[in-house]
Amino acid sequence: MPDPRSIQLPIFSESARFEVSRKLGKTEFACDLSVCHGACCTMPADAGAPILESEIAELERVFPIVKKYLSEESIETIEQTGVWQRERDGSLTIPAIRGRDCIFVTYENDNSGIAFCAIEKAYRASEIEDFPKPISCHLFPIRIYPKKDTFEIVYEKISECKGGRTRGKRERMPLLDFLETPLVRALGEKRIKHLRQAFKIADNKSNKSL
Repeated sequence: MPDPRSIQLPIFSESARFEVSRKLGKTEFACDLSVCHGACCTMPADAGAPILESEIAELERVFPIVKKYLSEESIETIEQTGVWQRERDGSLTIPAIRGRDCIFVTYENDNSGIAFCAIEKAYRASEIEDFPKPISCHLFPIRIYPKKDTFEIVYEKISECKGGRTRGKRERMPLLDFLETPLVRALGEKRIKHLRQAFKIADNKSNKSL
């Protein structure tokens, strides 16, 4: 698998400012695919996964490579809509099939019913470089929302992720440790180091700033 640290970092500029929910420093979490079956790629939603403007070119670049992993229905949807779409509010998203499966979902041929990201599968097989998957997917269940002058970083407690919370508590896995790679990819090592220090020395009664 390619070294994730070879990716150009950070995705968000050095000048961007963030408000960070205190829950990030308190939550224990570790994905458990045997329980959720990859629900983050298939859960019902009004829109697909959000993407950044800079990720449009990446999605278009990797589609021909990952196409072999996709279902006929995914390919037909992509041919009709493309690999991204703009919502009414101006945000950018990845299309979903019937409001559920992401167009980049793939299922292993082992009767497990577990959904995987075809982009990540190709990345792990060294078929593509520098793009493990869209950053919103990589960070899930952490979300980054744009505000007026800053970005808000929050942990979303989603019912489909109950297995991840159970496993996280069982293994005593901090959310910040489990998602360290995508957090560094998004924000850079300096910011994540600062965030860890802030959670260690503060009483966590208020949101933190980066």
